Amino acid sequence: MALIFFDIDGTLWDRENVIPESTKTALRMLKENRHQIFLCSGRTKVFIQGEKLFSMDFDGILSGCGTCIEYHGEEILYKKVDDAVLARSVQMFYDYDMPMVMEGRDLLFMDADIISRDEYGRYLLDVMNEYVRPIRGNQAEWEVSKFSVLIGGTRYREVIEALQDDYEFLVHGDIVMEVVPKGYSKATAIAAVCGLLGVDRADTYAFGDSANDLEMLDYAGTGVVMGNGTDLAKSHADYVTDDIHADGIFNACRHFSLI
Repeated sequence: MALIFFDIDGTLWDRENVIPESTKTALRMLKENRHQIFLCSGRTKVFIQGEKLFSMDFDGILSGCGTCIEYHGEEILYKKVDDAVLARSVQMFYDYDMPMVMEGRDLLFMDADIISRDEYGRYLLDVMNEYVRPIRGNQAEWEVSKFSVLIGGTRYREVIEALQDDYEFLVHGDIVMEVVPKGYSKATAIAAVCGLLGVDRADTYAFGDSANDLEMLDYAGTGVVMGNGTDLAKSHADYVTDDIHADGIFNACRHFSLI
């Protein structure tokens, strides 16, 4: 039995949330062959919505860049940002005029007037509206396991230096960075699942495409990067498969005789 971990965006589905039929077939065949499959996403749990994903019968969900782990519906790990660290971080992002999304297990916190400067921010406000709360005035409700912060045109490197003892920083170009509690990553989550199930890391496969996948690609027994992945991700791959819409997941699973 192998454990197989899948990033969501750019790996399982594209920008329009389209999952190729070949991917659905591959995941079904993996289950038939008694492998266990997991979502392994930078998204926090509140972000992971929809029948498209859950119809594929995942054994577990590793979310928030390793800050939350669920196995067959049971939560086995959850890391929230310490309240004092959280307050200090929020103030710093305000001081540096960096629009932020505070990502929790059940809610997202963002300032509509600030985050709407960005196209993706406007998209979140629209699509995730029922799960969004303002940052200001809701301190009593803050429950956050990571941030996504817009960094274009800001002095974000100064922020990284100031907060480096508290967080890991996953920088996506000069556009956005994910800010994750120190010591947590997709790799640490995979390690925890291996320990839970008594599976050697050599029997794990990780599929990804971008910056927040690097540690899991390095940790897994076999790291697979999509053909549409970034050059940086590909430099961490054991195997580069085809594009998401050229049967990339199916072809890689067949290549490794998993299906």
